Formats: sequence, C-alpha cells, structure tokens
Amino acid sequence: MNKWTLRTAAAACLAAVALTGLTAPAEARQTTTTGATGTATGAVRTTATVTVPYISRTRIDGVWTPIEGYTRDYTVTAPATVEPGDDFRVRFDSAPIFAVPAHNKTLTDLRIAYRVSGDATILRYRLEGGSNLGGAHFWVERNGSDLVLRSNGTFQGGVEFDVPDLVVKVRAGATGTVTTSPGGSSFADPAFYWYREQTVSGQWDPFENYVDPASPVTFTTTTIG
Repeated sequence: MNKWTLRTAAAACLAAVALTGLTAPAEARQTTTTGATGTATGAVRTTATVTVPYISRTRIDGVWTPIEGYTRDYTVTAPATVEPGDDFRVRFDSAPIFAVPAHNKTLTDLRIAYRVSGDATILRYRLEGGSNLGGAHFWVERNGSDLVLRSNGTFQGGVEFDVPDLVVKVRAGATGTVTTSPGGSSFADPAFYWYREQTVSGQWDPFENYVDPASPVTFTTTTIG
C-alpha cells in the first residue's frame, strides 16, 4: 500500500496528506523468483514483483496538485526464454487497492495499463480472479501495445479490493526479446487512474499516474531463441 504526499501553493495545503495507505520507496524495486516450467514450451517461468514509482497528480478545489512518492506493486509472470514462434502466457497481477476513507469516499473509472513489447504478437487475453469486487464489471481495451484493464464499478474508500489478473497469450517472433512493463505515457494516457469523490468536499476529481519516461520500469524480459 501507499501514501500520497500533497503539496500546493496555498498555506492550508502545505502539510503532508495521507490519501492511500503506507509509504513505499520512490524507486522501482524488483524481486525475481524462478518457478515451474511453462505450459506451451516447457520454458522456465520467471515471476517478478516490482514496485513502480509514478509521476502523480490530483485536483483539489479546482487546482492540479502534484503527489510525491506514490508507488504500486505488481507481480508479473512470464517465461525466461522461448523458441521462435512459440506461444506463451504472461500474467499481470496488481497488488490490492486500498483508498483511505478520510480522503476518498468513492472511486470509479478505474484503469491499469500494462504493456507487452518487442518481437511478439498479442493473440488473446482474459481476466482471472479478483476479490471483494461486488458486482463491478471489468474489461480490457487495446491501445497499441498496451492492454488497459478498466472498470466502471463503484468502490468504497476504506474497503480493500483486488482487481482481476490479466492473462495474455503471446506469440514470439523470430529473435530478440519480449518485455512487459507498465503502460501509459502521460496524464492524458495514464498507467494507473481512478476518479474519486472526496470525502469532505464531495467534489469529484481524477487521480492520474504515469511512469517517468526518463526512468522506465520493466517487469519481465523473455529471450527468444
């Protein structure tokens, strides 16, 4: 879980405000383990848990406000190596989401963008699992090499929930590598997003995040050949 630290020019907003949980390192942290063989190729699969740092902002009383030190954890599984032309699966698993109710009464329009890039073709994808989601509907949208997990469901602040995993079937090309990473590229094309009702004011404002292009984050790398 994570903490938002908000700073504005107004004196009333100079103090740090915790919005979404506990603090986490501002730099990407990765833990990699090697698991069982893959289903299609017999290749050893690698699972990486990565802490992703974001460039973040929200709007408070009509003023865009930067958020410092916001991070989220993702666990991604993919083969370490595959043969040219092999089909294989990648699993994206987001850490559970908890929005502190003192600042987030209700959340909606949730988006998480993942990316599969390199010499590969995305064949199909599906959603699996999830918990404490009520009747929320989830779907996936293609955006170039990005796959964006979305929901228009309503989620209450102070109630932890876990979104479904995204499982992607990929066909390797002839050579090179296939990498996975956070998607998105800007506030207009976010990597992580929700629209929130603020608890005190009742105003609805976006929470927007993307990864600094100068410090890209990679989840997994699959070598072809």
